[in-house]
Amino acid sequence: MLIHHDQKYSLEDVLAVVLGEEVELAPETKQMLAERRAQIEAFVTGDKPYYGFNRGFGHNVDQAVEVELIEELQENLIRSHACGVGEYAPKEVIRATMFLRAVSLSRGHSGVRPLIVEKLIEMLNKGVTPCVPRHGSVGASGDLAPLSHIAMVLIEPSGGDEEFAWIPGVEGAIPAGEAMAAVGISRIKLEAKEGLAFNNGTTYSTALGVLSTLLGERLLKTASIATAMSAQVLLGADTPYRADLHDLRPHPGAKTVARWLTAMMADSPIRNAHKDHEDDGEVQDPYSIRCAGQILGACHDQLSFARKTLETELASVTDNPLILKMTAADAVDQGVDSRWVGQYVNIVSGGHFHGMPVAFAMFGVMQAVAVMARLSNMRCARYVDGRRNKGMNEDLKWFDEWQDRPLDAISSGMMIPEYVTASLTNVIWGASMPSHLMSISTDAGQEDHVSMSAGLGVRLWETLPRLAEILAIELAFTNQAAAIRARSGALPSKIALDVEANEQVAELKRKLEAKAQELLNENLQNERFEVSCGLAVSHLIDEDGLRLSPCCEALKERISSVFPPVTADRYMSRQIRQLAELVMSGEIVKTVETVLGKGLGRV
Repeated sequence: MLIHHDQKYSLEDVLAVVLGEEVELAPETKQMLAERRAQIEAFVTGDKPYYGFNRGFGHNVDQAVEVELIEELQENLIRSHACGVGEYAPKEVIRATMFLRAVSLSRGHSGVRPLIVEKLIEMLNKGVTPCVPRHGSVGASGDLAPLSHIAMVLIEPSGGDEEFAWIPGVEGAIPAGEAMAAVGISRIKLEAKEGLAFNNGTTYSTALGVLSTLLGERLLKTASIATAMSAQVLLGADTPYRADLHDLRPHPGAKTVARWLTAMMADSPIRNAHKDHEDDGEVQDPYSIRCAGQILGACHDQLSFARKTLETELASVTDNPLILKMTAADAVDQGVDSRWVGQYVNIVSGGHFHGMPVAFAMFGVMQAVAVMARLSNMRCARYVDGRRNKGMNEDLKWFDEWQDRPLDAISSGMMIPEYVTASLTNVIWGASMPSHLMSISTDAGQEDHVSMSAGLGVRLWETLPRLAEILAIELAFTNQAAAIRARSGALPSKIALDVEANEQVAELKRKLEAKAQELLNENLQNERFEVSCGLAVSHLIDEDGLRLSPCCEALKERISSVFPPVTADRYMSRQIRQLAELVMSGEIVKTVETVLGKGLGRV
């Protein structure tokens, strides 16, 4: 992939680099960076104060720095700020961070030498991944701690080598100097502005946002697939997903999700069989099915907003100060010679390092994750409730008559997987606190409002696997329910019977009531009861009529390969993990899209 100063990048481009696509710096970008570096070096001379070049950082901004100490200033900045804590961030997040930092610095407004970008590219291409503690950034003045840990691997430290890194072919982390030497990368010394340019940006937060949004989009599609499966096995209607209905409230996400659900439920024999019998007396399905288009559609729109925000961020320069072209008016205001007009020497302090736009984007994704979790959990709760699961028994146990011995008393069936979804949903809710609204002043009040974007991003990244596990469990429920439907060979009905018009039914009802009365009288001689029997009817359906839609049938087979129907109590933990891995990897979505013959499309 070419890094060019005018190039715009997508979230998928970032993922491609994370997965190993090699990166190259465009020759014209390298030349531009060198020219602008020469201009700024010629401009920043003498005692005139310029933040990032010859003054201290943060609340030390009023402290002058001698020319001979500028390199030491940059190294000290990186060394002192590399103080993150906690377990290491995932490798993929760090690779994304490195690529995004290279892209931002390549725009030509940070004043760094092309060497800085080239070294980052070399580390990416040769697989050097710094070990970066995941906690410590407040998402303002940039992600200072995480980016400083990356820079510590890049530079040749004067005070010893404290950092570690991963490299291909070597198990575990090794000292940074050893890692760089092993792959043939020489380390460098930072010059004026370069340390500040490196660690003063929203890049770590953005990397978390990019990867979380991509995974969130995959999980949204999986949640829609689980909805289509559940709607069929719970005998729900597909009419709430009609396009002409959603045209009357045309939120883009709702229209998209409704289109997905309609496509995935098309040609469903079980849905058609249910329609033929005028349903089961329930005019409307529960919200978790009927309103899925609106609910998941709102999640879709949050993810869409996040994507747009993050792609804007990918096209941005996020450090401070930034170097702009000197205009004639700028020269007059600053009292500098007109010969600098037209050159990139105007050093402007701003706030592009502030992570609030990224924080809002990630919180939108977090909200979507929390909603998807609860929606799936509610359907799982319906599955284990024999009063609400449309003719299946409590906990989706395998029916007794299919066994050699009774199981009702000794079997838990699918009881505990539903508990697990409740637990995981609560975990997600606990992580969903809007911490970006809870700024804590730092740096002696100089940085008096911070975004907390990085902490939010870490929590978002950690909750996504929990949502995948919830969806995996719901898919296991759909598979179990489909197997029970197929085994029973019938669909239930609550249609009221006119016993007066049906002599055969009336006679059966009288016999049942008489027998019940006889049994009661034998056991309760001193009591008298009136007995009335209600009758339920099941519609017998052949095996083909109980099949799901073609894409859901294919998915049912894929699910069964790792989580077969539960016919007797068994150990399920490992199988749930395996099914969750299929969700995380995109295999669930791929299976459905293969049968549909087309992708569901980008969120």
